[in-house]
Amino acid sequence: MTPDLNAVGESSSKKEVSKIESADNEIVWQNLRREVKAISLDLWGTLLDDKQAPSDTILYSEGRQNFLRDELQRCGYQISPERMRAAYKHAWQYFDDLWAKQIAFGAAEGLREMLRYLNADLPKESFERVRQYFEEAYQDPQPLDGALEAVQRLAENYPLALISDTAWTPGRVLREIFARYKILGCFRALIFSGEVGKTKPHPQMFNLALAGLSVQPQACLHIGDLQHTDVAGAKAAGMHSAWLRRPVYAGEEQPDYGPTVVVKGVREVAEKLLGS
Repeated sequence: MTPDLNAVGESSSKKEVSKIESADNEIVWQNLRREVKAISLDLWGTLLDDKQAPSDTILYSEGRQNFLRDELQRCGYQISPERMRAAYKHAWQYFDDLWAKQIAFGAAEGLREMLRYLNADLPKESFERVRQYFEEAYQDPQPLDGALEAVQRLAENYPLALISDTAWTPGRVLREIFARYKILGCFRALIFSGEVGKTKPHPQMFNLALAGLSVQPQACLHIGDLQHTDVAGAKAAGMHSAWLRRPVYAGEEQPDYGPTVVVKGVREVAEKLLGS
């Protein structure tokens, strides 16, 4: 059989391009190993999985909805499951609108928006009971593969900070989860949007992390899975960025904000910086 010379040439060309890209990538990591003195990390989609299996997603969202329905029933309101689902969806849309404006939000804001949608009201004591349940419902988020071990390893060599947007689950509860997962002590600074009042990519989120790490921006690497919040915010702050590419979760159509490197996970960052 006569070989297809064009196909052979194309294959060889792709291999050469791959070699060049690999060499360029190694140069980038060499520079990072030399320059990086501290690391900041995103939480959801970087350390903890925010794309649970459908059964888990239904479990937590329906748990909140049912709890609120029961509380409203005690106060004389009759709300159908369908209308409650619509209210919960409305609250998430409200969160998304605030997120786009870099304004923080939490369970209290979401609950008020649900009640407004339902044209209902709760006494203060009932409201606080529901708010607490909403905040504490999600107690066992699943770590991404190798992420917690990578954090522990990185913490032995670099000061670490966390920069996380939060929604229903606040920093108070996340600290408890971190303690159970034995990574709370790995971080010198924990920056949660609900405690700051802003969301990524607002400069305040990144500046607070840099202050907590006591490093200049150019000496810090930020790791995160969303380009428009993690990469954009880090780049604007003058930091290096490692974009954790998760097409199954975030899709392929993220705008390109020019991350310093692209990685598959936090474990890969640890291996590149510290050796496998």
